[in-house]
Amino acid sequence: MSSLLSLGGPRRFGGASRQERVEPSGPIAPEWVEEVQPEPVEVLPRPLRIGIALALVSLILLTRFGLNTGAYGLNFAVPILYVMIFKGLADDKVNLDLPGLLLYVAFISVGAISLMVNANLPYRQDGSMASLMLLASLYLPFVFVIKTYPMSREGWLWTMRLVLNISLLVAIAGIVQFYLQFVWKPTWLFDFSPLIPKAISADVLANSEIEAGSFLKSNGFFLREPSAFSFLMAFSLICELALFKRWMRVGVYAFALMLSYSGTGLLALGFGLLFPFGFKTVVRVSAIAVVGGILLLLFGDALNLSFTLGRIGEFSAESSSGYIRYVAPMRLVYELIDSDPWTAFLGHGPGTVFHAVRAYEFHDPTWAKLMYEYGVLGFVACLSLIAYGMSRSHAPVQIRATLFFNWLIQGGHLLTPESVLMCYVLLALWPAPETRRPRYAGSTMPMTTQQFDERHDMKGAMR
Repeated sequence: MSSLLSLGGPRRFGGASRQERVEPSGPIAPEWVEEVQPEPVEVLPRPLRIGIALALVSLILLTRFGLNTGAYGLNFAVPILYVMIFKGLADDKVNLDLPGLLLYVAFISVGAISLMVNANLPYRQDGSMASLMLLASLYLPFVFVIKTYPMSREGWLWTMRLVLNISLLVAIAGIVQFYLQFVWKPTWLFDFSPLIPKAISADVLANSEIEAGSFLKSNGFFLREPSAFSFLMAFSLICELALFKRWMRVGVYAFALMLSYSGTGLLALGFGLLFPFGFKTVVRVSAIAVVGGILLLLFGDALNLSFTLGRIGEFSAESSSGYIRYVAPMRLVYELIDSDPWTAFLGHGPGTVFHAVRAYEFHDPTWAKLMYEYGVLGFVACLSLIAYGMSRSHAPVQIRATLFFNWLIQGGHLLTPESVLMCYVLLALWPAPETRRPRYAGSTMPMTTQQFDERHDMKGAMR
């Protein structure tokens, strides 16, 4: 009787007054279901929005800036994300992910053991504790994930729109920068790092001014090198094609990519377009290849695109960038991976890859640095942590594949905040897509009387 009385009159739910008819017990018949308007759900809590926005600005627009300790310039995104995570934990908006924590502990433990095993060897320089500490600080965020909530995918899409808006700004800046050099080329146009105060300068050695014939390659003004600009444009193309298909933006990103004259973006674009595997992928890649061929025929001479295509032969020349970045690291690992009984499993210790003396010049892509410094065990532990974080993402597979490919192969990104934390903010920060969502108005599963009362009582208690 009391339950009938409590439901007998008009009641307010979600700001609207409704008259209801219910049976004394059992589920409500479909024809008696009253429409219940869902409460407005915030797409993303405000502190998380602020933290993500500031982190993305730091990772893309402020790559030349950082907290300068004298030995290292730490990107502002690192402290920003830590503050955001601590605030999220306090507000119960961020969770500690147990599998991620176990993988992180395993990885850092391998690094610590490698450092101790290789310490004080008479024939080798010691490993670097600072390198291990930086590694630990950059990968610790992968242990934390936003708490699952009904609008988590919408929150992730908000983040992707934001990163693409920032990328569009960089694309326009890169195009203007490229053509401005022909009429006005001040000293700061391609590298304004000398103008930044030392205390807030990233102070990273970079090739900001690279010639491509009679002109300089565009680096997007904000970014340190044409290769970074090239990858950002390629990644933006992948995201735009996978999510929003705004063709005007696709054209801007593609044009900016050409003006970088860098193979980094082309490799990333080619790799990303291979996913997901299937017939549509073959059609898509073929169509893009045809369009690219037409552009090459029409504008190849005007834009000097033969310079970019000619770099394909670099992989066989020891002094070339392609050989140093992609081939020489394989030689290094093959020659020195088992120089001591333990190095194949534990590596030579953190921060030691450039202590190796070879007759050829080599770069330190993530995979090679992991194998050389942390061995097979560290390599597997680190890849497991990254792969696990990416696996729960809302992102389509081509976005995940492109970011992973860049982090692992395309540069010395193991300790680069711009690459590591981009993987975190865009992928690993987000909870796995929900398998069940709450049912509201228009649902095919009507709400029972008990469910209605429980929702109403919960709202009353919260008030």
